[in-house]
Amino acid sequence: MDREWELKALCRSEDPELWFSKRTWRRAKEICLEECPVREECLEAILARESHTAASLRVGIVAGLTGAQRAKVAASRRPTAPAANEPEAEKPKGGRPLAPCGTKAAYDRHVRKKEPIDSACREANTRCAASWRHTGSTKVPAAR
Repeated sequence: MDREWELKALCRSEDPELWFSKRTWRRAKEICLEECPVREECLEAILARESHTAASLRVGIVAGLTGAQRAKVAASRRPTAPAANEPEAEKPKGGRPLAPCGTKAAYDRHVRKKEPIDSACREANTRCAASWRHTGSTKVPAAR
């Protein structure tokens, strides 16, 4: 990635504390938004750099935007198309398939979400608890 544009950035000649102190954010935003000739390049670079960063960890003013504002810009650029042959309402959060009923994981999900617990899930929880009492583990023994 060509970084020649950084040599033209106005922030290079300013005190770094200006970009990270909430008392001076107004001046930092003025420099970025009104005066800096390389704001667009700066924005693209910071979005690429923070692509896997949580919104709460994005700090300071960069390209005239706060961390929360940069997170919103990044989120608006992400594709939002649903998976093929899967209705939007049925897609679980995170994209991971839900554990089928009749398993300990499904029982735990019902409890966590305060959903009604079906008999298959109750039986799976009972089997798991009995296995734990008997062996001290819920893992399946290795085949010999």
